[in-house]
Order: sequence, then structure tokens, then C-alpha cells
Amino acid sequence: MNESKLKLQNSPVLTWDDTDKRASIGPGQSRPVPGVSTKLFKMTVSPADGPKLVVQLQAESAKHAKTYAVNRWPGAKVTGVKEVK
Repeated sequence: MNESKLKLQNSPVLTWDDTDKRASIGPGQSRPVPGVSTKLFKMTVSPADGPKLVVQLQAESAKHAKTYAVNRWPGAKVTGVKEVK
């Protein structure tokens, strides 16, 4: 298998802009507060100025997962929030 493909697939990618003044980034806003019990949720995020993303986030509930996604990507449409089992 091509070594460069493996490196590309395993590279971490920052997909939101933490300098966006509209974004609410931090514990309890864009991710759970440390120590709280969470589950993994999968959803589709459609930013107004970019391509559609399928993301997985740790959250306490589906409602929290959607809130975290909206706070990371202000103005985005978030759909299909489902727990990953």
C-alpha cells in the first residue's frame, strides 16, 4: 500500500476555526466538561462556507452533541445526530 496515503489518512485535521469570534470554544460549549459521562455521536455538519462534513463527537446526549457542533461551526446546519453503538 502507498505509504503517503497511510500518512494522509492518519493525519489529524483541525476542521473548525477557533479564531472565529462567533464560535463558542471550550469545555461545556464545544466539548463536554472533563469527567462527565459521554457517548459517541455521529452527525452531518453543513457549514455555510464549506463542504459538508460527517463528524463524530463525544457528548452527554444527542442534544449536547448538536449544541457542540453548532458552537464549533457557527451558522452550520447540523442533521442526522445519532448515537454510535
